[in-house]
Amino acid sequence: MSFPFRISIYILVLIVPLFYRWKWNDNSVFISSDPEIKYYQVIHNVEGGAAEECFFPAKELGFSQSMIPFGYPWAFFLKNGNCVFQYPVLFTWIQKLIVAIVGIKWITYIPILFFFFNFCLLDRILSFFEKRGGILLISVLLIQSMTPVFLSALDYSELTLTNFFFLSAILSFLEFQKEKQFRFGILLAVAIVFNFQLRPESTIALVLFLVLAFGFGNHHWNLTKSLIPYILISVVLQTFFFIWNHNVYGHVLGMRGLNTVNDMESGGLQRHLMSEWFADLWGNDFKIGIFKGYPILFLSGFAIWWDKKSELRPFLFSGLLFVFLLPILSPYRAGVDIFGMRYFESGIYLLMIGCFLSFAKKIKDYRYILLVLPLLYFSYKSDTRATKQWSSSAKLYHQVMEKIDSIHPDLIVQRGLSLSYLVGISYIKYPQVVVYSNEDWNQVESLLGSKKLKVLYLEWEGNQLVNTEFPLQVWKEKFDVNFKLSPKKYQIKSEHSLAHFKGYLLEESK
Repeated sequence: MSFPFRISIYILVLIVPLFYRWKWNDNSVFISSDPEIKYYQVIHNVEGGAAEECFFPAKELGFSQSMIPFGYPWAFFLKNGNCVFQYPVLFTWIQKLIVAIVGIKWITYIPILFFFFNFCLLDRILSFFEKRGGILLISVLLIQSMTPVFLSALDYSELTLTNFFFLSAILSFLEFQKEKQFRFGILLAVAIVFNFQLRPESTIALVLFLVLAFGFGNHHWNLTKSLIPYILISVVLQTFFFIWNHNVYGHVLGMRGLNTVNDMESGGLQRHLMSEWFADLWGNDFKIGIFKGYPILFLSGFAIWWDKKSELRPFLFSGLLFVFLLPILSPYRAGVDIFGMRYFESGIYLLMIGCFLSFAKKIKDYRYILLVLPLLYFSYKSDTRATKQWSSSAKLYHQVMEKIDSIHPDLIVQRGLSLSYLVGISYIKYPQVVVYSNEDWNQVESLLGSKKLKVLYLEWEGNQLVNTEFPLQVWKEKFDVNFKLSPKKYQIKSEHSLAHFKGYLLEESK
């Protein structure tokens, strides 16, 4: 079974995420929660703004950025007063290059493009150890489609791009061991640095793999000598990012590094290591747990047992170490239900590469095939669980967007930040600000002056957001806001229901 044939199968598989993205976009764009912020970063950058700056269209009406309807964990104000968004600018820059070729309407499909590239990279990595085309095809399809990494293709995020550089680093390392060529060395250096800029926790898995590959391998000194020039290139490139991050954010690790340090210093996020570790691996009231959601990962235990001394050890042991250590190493446990597994994807790749290559050695024994098949059912159930939740969210999202479009306000005012996760594409269409008290509302009226604008005021009574991910003070001051609006110059003209939100259309009193 040739590589071109396998590529054609991988392209056919892409129909699934493409269909869901097309369905969820529904002639518009489906973005909520984290993805909406990443979308705004690209739009702002395409329009000439800096990728790290907060996108705030309401400034054209005279509002200051202190009234931006986003805060922790998405928007932050630095000591110099600048407002910046949380997410890696490298993702924005790369998307901007692609958008210049294909157009803005395809932005939300970019993660699927890199998901396809990951099929190709994974196929190449596995081919270092397995030459049978059919086994390669099945292994790649199962790793990409029956593990949590499949969900990355459905989400609008930097995850598939992170995985792209992660797999590129592994592939270039394997290639460099075989042929010490410049192209493999430079790819390794760039891939490691870019992977770190996108998601630092992914680089932990990469470092574990490289360390174990050196530890279990041969000819350490010759390989190290050959890698020295590329190590220096990696250090220089990373230093450039450190300097840029420090100049822009005031911290060498960028906004995420600065935010992590601030949280740890303030004690705003309380850690419960054992309960967090258990929740990430086996679930709790808010999370499904990685092994409970995808028990196919248990197969790695069998692979480690019978492949203790094989060339697959670096994959198996580094993947297992990463999965078990990450809940302790990472200060954040973002994501609820089945969507809390994004942090583990690098470790999952390592585990599953080692696992399926190990099983491929025993493929003639049908007992091992029967061991895999039942577990695929649970992977399928978890994937469909995610797609159903996304489909439900997309339906709710478009209901809210359509209602806002039917009202067509000149300005949207949100009470607190509890609504910010569902702002979506409306933020591009209508200027929006946030208020935390009637005093803030009075300021809105004052800034509008004599402008005859229709203002849509939105509130969420008794918001049901999961507040365990927020520092207590931030939650009380920015999210748990329940004052009763008392307009002075404006009066309520009509009331509206927007999903679980309430809306009031106000116009200036005559």
